[in-house]
Amino acid sequence: MSHAADDRSNKVRRYLKSTIKFLASLKLAVIVIASIACVIAVGTFVEAKYDATAARKIVYESFWMYGVMGILAINLTAVMVDRWPWKARHTPFVLAHIGILILMFGAIITQKFGLDGSMYVKIGQSAQFVTVPETDILVYSSFDGDRYTKLAEMNVDFFKHPPTPEKPIVIPAYGGEIKFVEYKRYVLPSRKVVPPPDTNGRWGAGLRFQVQNANIKVNVIEWIVQRRPGYLESFNFGPAAMHLGPAPAVGRGANEIYFTPNAKDGVDYVVFQKDSEQPAKKGSLKEGDAFNPGWKMPIEVRVLRYLPQAKEEWDLQDRETPTPLTTSATKVIFNGQEQWILLGDTIKFFTNEAVYLVGYTNRKIDLGFPLQLKEFAIDRYQGVRKAMEYKSVVSVPNMDSHLISMNEPLKYNGLTFYQASFDEDPNTGQPVASVLSVNQDPGRWIKYLGSLIISLGIIMLFYFKQKTKKDKSS
Repeated sequence: MSHAADDRSNKVRRYLKSTIKFLASLKLAVIVIASIACVIAVGTFVEAKYDATAARKIVYESFWMYGVMGILAINLTAVMVDRWPWKARHTPFVLAHIGILILMFGAIITQKFGLDGSMYVKIGQSAQFVTVPETDILVYSSFDGDRYTKLAEMNVDFFKHPPTPEKPIVIPAYGGEIKFVEYKRYVLPSRKVVPPPDTNGRWGAGLRFQVQNANIKVNVIEWIVQRRPGYLESFNFGPAAMHLGPAPAVGRGANEIYFTPNAKDGVDYVVFQKDSEQPAKKGSLKEGDAFNPGWKMPIEVRVLRYLPQAKEEWDLQDRETPTPLTTSATKVIFNGQEQWILLGDTIKFFTNEAVYLVGYTNRKIDLGFPLQLKEFAIDRYQGVRKAMEYKSVVSVPNMDSHLISMNEPLKYNGLTFYQASFDEDPNTGQPVASVLSVNQDPGRWIKYLGSLIISLGIIMLFYFKQKTKKDKSS
């Protein structure tokens, strides 16, 4: 019985030793390193053809990448175990391997629990939500058209796991099921406004107008669509603003025109001038009608199309690769109605009892505190409008003023705010908002520790080399 037990024990030890020898072998290390190089090369090609998001989702967050990195960690650990018991001369080797493992662990912590997003803040206003690449679908319901209740919120990754007619994403609603049945990664959208399929009085009006002057210095053609009846929607094109909805009794000291739907399948208009609060002109219009608002700049305003009830839709052109103008889209079906919804957009469905708002958006993370943009400045290259440097002056709780520039971030409450970009008014060219990059890296100190240990290993390597030379010479 003792002999049999000893044999089994010896077999187990031999098996463990051979397994560790294999896991610690140079052949496996070469295969792992070559595999990592191949995966990174594929990621580089994917990013060059598509973008960083595609490379991250298709390659760097794939089973293959995680598998290869896991085998690398096993290989590094097995090599150290195979050298046990360690001697003083093994110190550089052990430190280097431990440092790499700690570095990998820090990267995992950052990936799983870190934050990397952007914040859009208008000048003089505050914001406290960070937009991140992850996506959500949101559904709100209302029984009176004013007060909305969140019906559902779901984290989705349609890029890697798109819905299909056979496997849709289904959200139960009071009037049926809201189904996400299709997804397009890259589409070029163009907006169109059409009459809704039902005329139940819950759709707002739509107005397509043209503003131009004789010298063609101004030629604007645009749609304004109300979210719901009686709601005020606006379009500002620099010299003036156009509004669709109820007109106020007095103006705001600006060149403005208010178009209000009337009962005669047309609109009533009220003109305000920037030097007076009282209406300068009033009247009624139908499709094809035009008038001169009487401003200092001689322009003509024409109603090209008017829909008492209007619905916005998108014409989508498929693209194989992304461009600055492309986005993603998903198809939604509810009660026989189907619509495409763009990333960052919302659509509306009606039943006899309720209204549903369906959104497909990038996830927004609440920072828990407001950040106010007090000032924003741009330094441009001489003679051109290209920005040379731009900076934001912001305030956060317990810090009244802090400058964020391209080389000077703000560190606050465990977050780092970098100056990333800015937004300009397309008509005036003046900045209207700052775009900040927001980063939180909980694994940073772990990665610093790993780098420090690797550096100590390199120093110890040189130390033992010098010691060996001295020992041989003596």
